[in-house]
Amino acid sequence: MRNILKTLLIVISGGLGFFLRKYKRRRQNGWTLYAPLEQDFVAEPKEYTFKWIEELNEEQFDSLFEESDDDGELQINGLEFKTIKSADSLNEMSEICFLYAAPDVIYEDHHSALVFQDVTPWVLEIIMMEMVPHYKVVKELYIEDKFKEIQLSDLKDESKELAKGLISQKFYPVVTDLYRNNQPLDSIGRIQYFSIKKEDVTPLFLKENDGIHQFMKNNNFKHNKPFVITPVGWKLDENLKDSIAIRSFYSFANQIVLVVNTFDDSVRAIFIFGEN
Repeated sequence: MRNILKTLLIVISGGLGFFLRKYKRRRQNGWTLYAPLEQDFVAEPKEYTFKWIEELNEEQFDSLFEESDDDGELQINGLEFKTIKSADSLNEMSEICFLYAAPDVIYEDHHSALVFQDVTPWVLEIIMMEMVPHYKVVKELYIEDKFKEIQLSDLKDESKELAKGLISQKFYPVVTDLYRNNQPLDSIGRIQYFSIKKEDVTPLFLKENDGIHQFMKNNNFKHNKPFVITPVGWKLDENLKDSIAIRSFYSFANQIVLVVNTFDDSVRAIFIFGEN
């Protein structure tokens, strides 16, 4: 393995998603708002003594992903965007939509632009019914008349109020656990990967888990892809294994991997793997 590792400079551009592009392309997993910049960074590996994690080297981490024939280049020929009118409103918000929409409420300057690619009919139906009515701008991308992705942006004001109410009611507490600080911070450093030992985590069964699991399973796990999310305010310490989010995700996940910036011990991403 190379002594000089490529690391991620995470640039917040009004977003809290995660898009990983290192030595080989990773597909977008629904969260697409980080802009990574690769940079050579020389540092010694950091050792953590926590018994509930196991470090993965880059080859082990890469082996968790299937190779994709898609080289990541966007086809220009036959590209067409179609706008979907989102005139309808909902007076309730599902746990799926809440998970994606909450950062727009928690962070004042945050503006989501969600992208879902190669979705199954089941996932598309969930997006159309539970998410589209909450966003002002909705577009579908077609390439050579074939549907490729759906994009959602600009959360409606009334939907922001709904999300605020759910936060105050402590609905699906995984969300407030994921976003602990008032503002995400930028930092640069050496990236290391740690798999959380499932047997050392006490699973937490929340009433919202089933809906979240079904969405991840149909949108990600069935395609042998992880669900990726970026927490804010997380540090790799002994107490992290008792996190509500980790315990909840491990009620259905097969494996959870943390991407850690060892310069400040911050957790930059959570990769959730499940049965397909």
